[in-house]
Amino acid sequence: MILIISDDNRGNWGPTLEEAMHLSETEIVRFSADALQIKPCAACNSCSGKTFGRCIIQDDMQLLLPKIAVCRSLVLVSPVVFGSVSHHIKKVMDRMAALGDPRYRVKDGEIVKGMSRVGMNYYMVGIGDNLNEAECSAFLHLHQENRKIMSVKGQTFILDSRLNRVSLNNIVQEIIHE
Repeated sequence: MILIISDDNRGNWGPTLEEAMHLSETEIVRFSADALQIKPCAACNSCSGKTFGRCIIQDDMQLLLPKIAVCRSLVLVSPVVFGSVSHHIKKVMDRMAALGDPRYRVKDGEIVKGMSRVGMNYYMVGIGDNLNEAECSAFLHLHQENRKIMSVKGQTFILDSRLNRVSLNNIVQEIIHE
């Protein structure tokens, strides 16, 4: 299953990506993060301790966590905001810690946690017009660091809001065939 979680409050990117992927025979599940009620992470560390693997905050993230836990590929789609993701997607990213390995370790000189499910692919699609070099670089670096921490493979894509069909199809092919 490919899971798409998108912030669609400034565009129709998630549904557009989902529609392009439906041509494959892969199951596609999509959620609009901006339509869900997701609270910020409380940084209580319960998900790595006494409630291992479960977040104690009861909100719509409880719908996403089981899907993230079993997906083959996770695709986060967000407007690029100051070189980062929107607050809707950031809350999802932070709360995904519940699915991480409870033990931090050092790998290649960096502290990593890893995902409890091995083999997941993790993609980020950033959307933005007239982004400068620093914004693009920061967005790419954010995803690169998250992939390291999670010990997963994946790729980052940045598009402008016109969603060029050729670029969209290239992204779809990369995600479907990974």
